Amino acid sequence: MRSVRSALAALLLAGPLAAQAPGDTLALGLDDALAIARGANPAVLRAENELALDAPHARATWLGQVVPQLTVNLLQTGYSGSLQRQATDFFGQPIENPESSWSYYSNTRQGFSLNWRIQGRSFLDARERQQQTSRGRALALASADAALEAEVQGEYWNALEQRQLLEVEEGLLEGRQRDLEAAERRYSLARATRVDVLQAEYALEQQRAEIQSQRSAYEQALLTLRTTLGELDLGAIRPNERDLPVFDPAGLDEDALVSRALGENPQVRSAEAGVDGARIGVSEATQWKWPELSIGYNWGQFSQTREAEALFDVGYDADRMTSSFSVALSVPFFNNYFQNRYSESQARVALQNQQESLKETRLQAEWEVRSQLIQLRNQFETLRLAERSLGIAEEALRLAREEYRIGTRTFEQLQDAVEQEVGSRRQVITSRFSFVDALIALESAVGGSVRPATGG
Repeated sequence: MRSVRSALAALLLAGPLAAQAPGDTLALGLDDALAIARGANPAVLRAENELALDAPHARATWLGQVVPQLTVNLLQTGYSGSLQRQATDFFGQPIENPESSWSYYSNTRQGFSLNWRIQGRSFLDARERQQQTSRGRALALASADAALEAEVQGEYWNALEQRQLLEVEEGLLEGRQRDLEAAERRYSLARATRVDVLQAEYALEQQRAEIQSQRSAYEQALLTLRTTLGELDLGAIRPNERDLPVFDPAGLDEDALVSRALGENPQVRSAEAGVDGARIGVSEATQWKWPELSIGYNWGQFSQTREAEALFDVGYDADRMTSSFSVALSVPFFNNYFQNRYSESQARVALQNQQESLKETRLQAEWEVRSQLIQLRNQFETLRLAERSLGIAEEALRLAREEYRIGTRTFEQLQDAVEQEVGSRRQVITSRFSFVDALIALESAVGGSVRPATGG
């Protein structure tokens, strides 16, 4: 999976990034941003790295539980001497050893042994535990990927929101400049006082300060997005203009979304995996009730002589061959009986607690879906109201400027109309992106996209 994503990211990066000269700004689409993040974000890469343990873990489980354990002794040789000045008689009484001189001997041993041990369904439990661990790694990657997608989308749309707000402020600067020119023209015709001109100049300077503040917010949003993408050589970026995924959520089936969440939500799936792991733990904790079978086979050769003749004696000699085979069946039922019963009780309680945690997670997931859907519908209605308010404010501003031009409206009244119009324009932008934020939150709760087929 990692190689596929890395290749995809490389293809996406090869074009725009390779051609991006120092100081250039890269126009970045949302799909490109997601692809870059999946190929470079440290959190996702760490989760992908964990998947590399699946194959060696499976081999270790199989070879450690089914295949007999092989021990090979290529060479074990030694040389030693001893001096015994005291011996014992037939009755075990110490006497002086008649042979009180040093005796030296050497030996060499080679061979191998095969041992196999199984108790109850220990292999099946080990295999299920290994599969459960692999499933946990896959779930961790899916969860990291889902979290990254939501985070990148949120930061991408936030950067675009800040840029659109900056464009509104820059557009308002032009309006402030026209208002100043109108005030100066009326003042030159003695139809307005110097106060109108000063107020217009003040409003113009205040708008320049507002633009600077909004530009800082936009740059901060871009910095946050670049950091989340995780690509060190990305350089300056600029989100592409695109249609926001805004649609009427009235057609969304609440119960269907809840049903999807109970099967797709990452937290629910992790809780289900926790229950499965606890069931395996109960089976592991009851292995002490099963008999234990041990099978062993040993083969080798052993030589031992006086002095150093057998030292490093590695030649093959059929007369020195040894072999043995053993089978043992034991019932360790009473070994640590009370401790085993306590461990089994702990495992069963852990299973019950995991089942309760799963129930709690399901309830939380259902609440989140229903709550986020309410929020999404509310944001859609808020957007509709904001758009209607903007239309009214635009017409009111147009009439207010005309009235100020002919002298039937004061400059203060004109500025009130300007503030209402720009406030409505900001509210529309904020409402649109608030709808997108609510949509991202709903999709995170569901565990997948809820947008119509024709949506963005």
